[in-house]
Amino acid sequence: MIKRTRRVADLRRSILPFSNEETELAAQKLLEKTGDEALSASLQFSPTAISGIRQLARNGGVIVCDTQVLASLVKNMLPSELPLEVRCFIDEKEVLMRADAMRTTRAEVAVDLALESEGGKLFMIGSAPAALSRVMQHRRRRPLTGVSVLTSLNGFSNAISLKERLRESDMPYILTRGKNGGVNAACDILECVLETIKEK
Repeated sequence: MIKRTRRVADLRRSILPFSNEETELAAQKLLEKTGDEALSASLQFSPTAISGIRQLARNGGVIVCDTQVLASLVKNMLPSELPLEVRCFIDEKEVLMRADAMRTTRAEVAVDLALESEGGKLFMIGSAPAALSRVMQHRRRRPLTGVSVLTSLNGFSNAISLKERLRESDMPYILTRGKNGGVNAACDILECVLETIKEK
């Protein structure tokens, strides 16, 4: 009976994405900003995603970007009055050293390093599937209180699969389903979410 109930819940999640006034407004803003109907239609939110970003914007925290390009876009977009720090760990010396010693990717080690510090975080992942995979690995091992993910990975089947795994997890997330997305899309999505929060 329990297994059947879980299967039904999983099926409902695949058919009926979470939606409320704020998610619909954010998706509409994204459509108006980009003119990309497919991108806007692919946008999905977990139930606590926007409230998590609202709390981060109110109390302060770190936006962790997977690439310097995305970090630069976010810094230029972010309203100066918000108590948010934008960081990308990918080129830090500690990351380079650990990645070499562990024989793993810098994207994975950058996630490790970011999660070593306390405080709220929004991981923005636009082009590094390894970063998203690593965040979810950490979540399977321990609670990640105050950590949310916004990802718009696009292209390869591995990226699509990872986004579906995130969607099936219990992490707060905002994501684009399927092949839609990219670095610019990630920044546009955050901007539209922040505008929605400001209006509400």
